[in-house]
Amino acid sequence: MPYSAPWVDLPRPYVELVAQCLIVRGVDVLDHWNDPLDPRDVSVIVRAGGPGGPGRLRFVWDEESGWRFGPMDAEGWVALERTRYLPGGLLPRPGQVAAVVGRVLAGTETGSPHRPRYRSFRDYGDGFDARLAAYARAALPR
Repeated sequence: MPYSAPWVDLPRPYVELVAQCLIVRGVDVLDHWNDPLDPRDVSVIVRAGGPGGPGRLRFVWDEESGWRFGPMDAEGWVALERTRYLPGGLLPRPGQVAAVVGRVLAGTETGSPHRPRYRSFRDYGDGFDARLAAYARAALPR
C-alpha cells in the first residue's frame, strides 16, 4: 500500500484523536495536521502559558522517532537545537500523549535532545501500518 492516498493518510486519525484528548484536558490546541512526506508525520500546535499565553509549542510525531516538541519562532519554525524528544515510544496512545504534553506545559517534562530511532519509514512490512489503521477504526462514529 505505500504511497497510495490511503497509506499517506493513515496518521490522520491518530493526530485527530491526540488533538481531541488535548482539548478534553483543557489544552489550547491552535492547529493540527497530517504531513504525508517521508517519514510520515503529524503536527499539533498548542498555546504555551495557558489560554491567551504568549508562546506556541509545536509537537511533532513521525513514524521513525515518535513525539518531539519545541518552541515556535515568529515564522512557525522550531530551531533544531531546541527540539526535545518525548518518552512513550513510537506510537503512544493519544491519552498518553496528552498526559506528556500536560507535563511539558507544566514544566515537569523537558524531553531529551537525543533522537530515538524505532524503525525506518521504509519498513513497510513490519506491521506498523496496521497499528496506525487501528486508530482510524477507533475514530469512526459509533
